Parts: sequence; C-alpha cells; structure tokens
Amino acid sequence: MSAALDDDGFPAEATKVRPIKPFAADPPFPVEWVASSTLDFGARPIVKGLIEPGAFVVIYGPSGSGKSFFTADLAEHVAMGTDWRGRKVKRGFVVYVASEAGGSIMRRFLAWRDNRLSEEAADNIPLAVITRGPNLLASVDVQKLIETLGWIEAQAEEGEKITMVVFDTLSRSMHGGDENKAEDMTMAVSAADQIRERFNAATVFVHHSGKDPTKGARGHSALFAAADLVMSIDNHTATVEKVRDGVTGERFAFKLEPVQIGTDADGDPVMTCLLNAAADQGKEPCQAIGKNQRIVLEQLRSLVADSGITLPGTSAIPAGVKAVRFDYLLSRCRLKFTGLPDWRIRDRLGSSLASLQAARTVGVHDTYIWLV
Repeated sequence: MSAALDDDGFPAEATKVRPIKPFAADPPFPVEWVASSTLDFGARPIVKGLIEPGAFVVIYGPSGSGKSFFTADLAEHVAMGTDWRGRKVKRGFVVYVASEAGGSIMRRFLAWRDNRLSEEAADNIPLAVITRGPNLLASVDVQKLIETLGWIEAQAEEGEKITMVVFDTLSRSMHGGDENKAEDMTMAVSAADQIRERFNAATVFVHHSGKDPTKGARGHSALFAAADLVMSIDNHTATVEKVRDGVTGERFAFKLEPVQIGTDADGDPVMTCLLNAAADQGKEPCQAIGKNQRIVLEQLRSLVADSGITLPGTSAIPAGVKAVRFDYLLSRCRLKFTGLPDWRIRDRLGSSLASLQAARTVGVHDTYIWLV
C-alpha cells in the first residue's frame, strides 16, 4: 500500500519529521531583502572614486619603489580629511600597522607632522601606529589585534571611528606563511575581512611585486581577486590596476623630498623623506645637470666604488644596492665646497640630493644614499 501524500506530492509523514525551525534571533549571515532595500547615496566614501568604507585595498610594487611612502601619504590625508589628488576625502581615524619598519617609521610621520601641519592641526591627529605587527594567520593574534583596535578607537575623540587600517607589509604580517599557497593567502584576507566587518574600515595591504614586476603582485591570485582596489607602484608612479565600479589606468606620479628631522648624538643629520605629487605624470625625468649636483654625484660614485656597503632589501631600499652613509658623503663634499660654513655645505648637499632623487639618479632612505 503506497504512503499518503501531502498537497505538494511529498510523503505526508516525511513533512512531519522535517519541519523548518525559525531562528530565535537574527540569522548567522546578513540578509538584504531586494523588495524593501534602499541605497544610501548620502554616505561619504573615504577617498571619492577610489576607496569606500569597508573596502579591501592592495598597494604593491618592487623594493625601493616608494610604495610605503605613497601609502603613508594616503593615510595622512585620510586622517586629516584633506583632499587627495583632487578627490574629496572623509576624515577618519587611521591605524598604521608597521610590521616591517617597526618604530622607525615614526620618522616619516613626525616629519610630515612638523613640516606639513599647522600647530593647531598637529594637536589632534587621528593617526596611530602599531609598531609590532600581528600574525594574520593566527586567530589568537587577529583577535588581539581587533581588541587593540577597539582600545585605540575608545581613546579617540568622541565620535571618531577607525576608518582605515594599513598593514605594511603583508609578508611581514603572515609569519611563516606561504604567499603562494591559496590557503595562507585566503586566511590573511579573511583576517582583513574580520576587521572590515567589525569596524566598517577599509583595510590596506602593502605588498611586494614578484621577480618580474610586470607580472603583478607576488603570491597567490586570491589576493588580487579579493581586492576592491589594486594600485601598482613603479618608477615613482602609482597606477590603478583594479577598482570596483570605477575606471582602471589612472596614474598618480610622485617624488620624494629628503628632509632633515634632527641630529644624532654625533651631530650628524637624521634624514627621511616627504612625498610630493609630481606634475609630469608619465614623462621621463630631467637629468640633473647643475654644478652642485655634478659635484655631489661625482663624490657619491667615488665613495660607492671605494667603500659602498651592500644593503639588505626592504620596502624602501632595493635588495643588493651598494650605499654610503650621509655623513661620509658630507665629509667628501666638505673638501669640494671649501670656504663655506658647515651649515651651508649641509644645505647645499641636501638640496643637491633632493634634485638628484627627483631625477631618479640617486636613492635616499634614512642615513643611506645609493646610485639608481
């Protein structure tokens, strides 16, 4: 004898043992009903046309390309709410996780504070730096980071929310992980997702390009696929490679201006760089031909050949370059700029290095200088 069927043609007994139980609370995943959903056109983007709240951003390039300086400049504009490259910016609290540079990155931010901001503006800068990076592949570390971000937000001015969290660099934020493994890269992206969901903040990964920069970012393609915005940095120019609901191919050229931020215990200058927008996007840089630049370049070449030291690669210094310290170059230049007071020689050397760096003839980072 066949089993009795219900109105829909299924066994009546089966329907009795498989009831759908309603959730006592909200469902585990967010649900939007199309029939009643609306869009909030009044919501402000973080950087108009590029970065929305909760976006996932990847900024990558080879060592020494200036990607960390570029990202720091972007973070500074967001923190102060000042227009960036002609785009409106929503002010919000920025947290910069300096996984690679650690506390030394403070030189860049303090140089920006002391040289670019008024005294009034410098009294309230919604930007904090975490000087030891977490392991994004360890759930315990991710949870501790989220707790730290919550603590930072609680210390902020009333009403200020975390808007952007930067990880510089990704490789130093996934200890022991393999960038080429889908599992590890997906875990790192998942950690960023947790921060985005908790704070509705954009997360930014500063990342390296592969051995061949023309083939894109290093590691598994899951990173590029997950990103809302991808910008590549090369030859002091950032190019938009991917942007959701936007147009790719836009370029943002920049140059680095060496600045002295103090003197060390020996009286030698402590240097860093400030980033300036470049007006000649896409153009070849002019060659430095001034008399002072020629003298400095001649002394630098001689010093590098005689006593240059090979530096390990970082996000700011290309791997394997031979560099010399600023104070060594200053000593050589004293012999050439005779009859001038020492402060004038230092000023002449600094100006010459700025011109040579803008022409992409030399590289400068902290106390080291090398030939490009």
